[in-house]
Amino acid sequence: MSDQTTFAELLEINERIGRAESDADKAWFEQLLHERFIMRRPSGPLSTKAEFIAGLTTGARRQTTMLDLEIHGPHRATARCTVEKWALADPEAVQVFDNLRVFIRENGRWRLLTWLAEPA
Repeated sequence: MSDQTTFAELLEINERIGRAESDADKAWFEQLLHERFIMRRPSGPLSTKAEFIAGLTTGARRQTTMLDLEIHGPHRATARCTVEKWALADPEAVQVFDNLRVFIRENGRWRLLTWLAEPA
């Protein structure tokens, strides 16, 4: 797999995360998230893979803007992006989050290992 193909694949994954969250696509996250996945939520608590997936509900629209995507050898990558999340109750209200995501490549596919989200 070329670096260009890997870059495009990681870019597509990062852009899809927001849509999959909004759609509560548990099956997609089940295959994306590493078994040892950990997320630091914007309010501070940590969530495991099981907790993250269990907490998914169909919700607000999200818009992802990629800021940086780096591939660190054949098996590691980091992505930094901002995510805008619109409130369901008030379409004019938007929250903005700064995200740092760490991926590892196992058995030919990228898995999300760590996700740090903070208010921007």
